[in-house]
Amino acid sequence: MKINKNTRISTLIKENEAVIDTIASINKNFKKLKNPILRKVLAPRVTVADAARVGGVSIEEFLAKLKPLGFEFEGDPAQKPRKETDTTEKVHPVDQESLRVLDVRPTLDSGKDPFDIIMKTVKTLKDDETLKIINTFEPIPLIRKLKSKGYDSWTERSEDGIVYTYFKLNKEQWVDDEVEKAVKKTNKNFDEELKRFGNNIRKIDVRQLEMPEPMVTILKEIETLKPGEALYVDHKKIPQFLLPELENRNFEILYKEIDCNHTVLLIFKSEK
Repeated sequence: MKINKNTRISTLIKENEAVIDTIASINKNFKKLKNPILRKVLAPRVTVADAARVGGVSIEEFLAKLKPLGFEFEGDPAQKPRKETDTTEKVHPVDQESLRVLDVRPTLDSGKDPFDIIMKTVKTLKDDETLKIINTFEPIPLIRKLKSKGYDSWTERSEDGIVYTYFKLNKEQWVDDEVEKAVKKTNKNFDEELKRFGNNIRKIDVRQLEMPEPMVTILKEIETLKPGEALYVDHKKIPQFLLPELENRNFEILYKEIDCNHTVLLIFKSEK
């Protein structure tokens, strides 16, 4: 099976369950994959690149462990292991009086997923508060999730292996949950709609463009769409600030996540 840095761990396990023991041998943190409950919730969120980073090894080293199981890597595997002193983002000064601390180690040790607990805590955070999560590894999927919602994050590691991950709302990047709900509220299926438009599809790729060019390019393209045509867009993520503009112009948008850095969009004129 051919894989790349964005292949989910759940995909590897589905192909060959021996992956569980192989990955567990790389780093003690991966032994959690042997727990069926944690495996179900963690494996779909973690990519090969994420796992290599958590394990402190390069993607090439990670691949070397998987090759005997029949996996072949596509693309450039070059990635240096993350140093223990590295941080994920710039460090912000933390006011101890506005610090909320959440230790998820007991939850993980009990075999449960702490994701819901973390998200409930995030929803109760005040704008000036910082959330400090105590764990034994860097929660990369969580960092990615909260980053998409406008949170800056940074990580500190202690000498005894404890990882402290901080989350602070960046008001300039904040995105209301209602915006994401607006994308998901339709009952239309991405693949079915794509098939319905058939050859009446115009395609563009904005993944390499700098902000705000993706949004400008998309708005320019939809203005010239003919009746019955749809715009297919390769994007890095759901373009949050584009959504109100599409609604104002009476356009619908559907999306499909390919991997953590690639989301495809289907934009077309609303029939209402």
